[in-house]
Amino acid sequence: MLSAIFSEAAAAAFAAHRADLAIVVAYGLLLPKAILDAPVRGCLNLHASLLPRWRGAAPIERAIIAGDRETGIVAMRMEEGLDTGPVGLMERTAIGPEETTGDLRERLSRLGADLIGRALAALGQDELMFTPQAQEGVTYAHKIAKAEARGAAAR
Repeated sequence: MLSAIFSEAAAAAFAAHRADLAIVVAYGLLLPKAILDAPVRGCLNLHASLLPRWRGAAPIERAIIAGDRETGIVAMRMEEGLDTGPVGLMERTAIGPEETTGDLRERLSRLGADLIGRALAALGQDELMFTPQAQEGVTYAHKIAKAEARGAAAR
């Protein structure tokens, strides 16, 4: 059974594209297995954290709120879990002491554009190797509540 967002017809229409690969960025919901399995090479996700830290909806904000000194961006193969798939490429970056979520989001966007380009080039050469995420250090980046938003944006 597909989620309410993805009907059987939508999944069939997606599969009919016969895509080699799907790329997902900042989607925020779990994709059903029928969607994940449709592209020949699966689905890649560009995620703004150093997985397995900050899986979920608000990794940039959670990293800043937690006082993390480092974060990054990863290209990972999607699976049915929430940001649980193996990582193909990772780019680390320091979080500046005065950096806001907006500043960091912009910087990670630029890093991510470069990273996904490198991931696609490596995948095209069958050179993109995926490493399972560690089971230790898993944290969840729950959505930011309205009460938290003002503080996170200012940091």
